Amino acid sequence: MAQIPILVPLIVAGAFLGGVWQTKDLAAVWKKAVLAAALSGVLNAGYGWLLGAMKIISATGNNLAFLASCGFVAFVVVVAVYLPALGVAKYRRGKSIEPEE
Repeated sequence: MAQIPILVPLIVAGAFLGGVWQTKDLAAVWKKAVLAAALSGVLNAGYGWLLGAMKIISATGNNLAFLASCGFVAFVVVVAVYLPALGVAKYRRGKSIEPEE
């Protein structure tokens, strides 16, 4: 079975998190996270198709299933990177706020 490439989702996740890390309301960035994850899915499916077209990866069986799994895995990777980063950011920002006197 062909391995699903994850290079594209990691690049998209890094660029997305770097772009929104300084945003004050990280929960409001959720829509952008879903958009970045969907973009990552489309790009990764295209990358998987390109690798298959160049005969670098031989997708045995159904090629459409391979492309769908490339897109799904890319979506999940971006969301899986975003959620822990959101938790860490909330934890760090909660600790850095000094109590009012």
